[in-house]
Amino acid sequence: MADDSWYGDGDVVREAARGRRVAWTGMAVVTCLFGAVVLAVAAVGLAVLLALAYAMAVMD
Repeated sequence: MADDSWYGDGDVVREAARGRRVAWTGMAVVTCLFGAVVLAVAAVGLAVLLALAYAMAVMD
């Protein structure tokens, strides 16, 4: 009896590989966005710190 179902012709392996690729790509995007947010927060914090230091130096 021929097995012509979805599971019979190797589609499971192909779909599993595609799922891993999609998951890896998604995690890469999330990691990149998280890194961008961390860098933006660090830049804003540094700008505030430098502004406060400048204001304290000028107020002298």
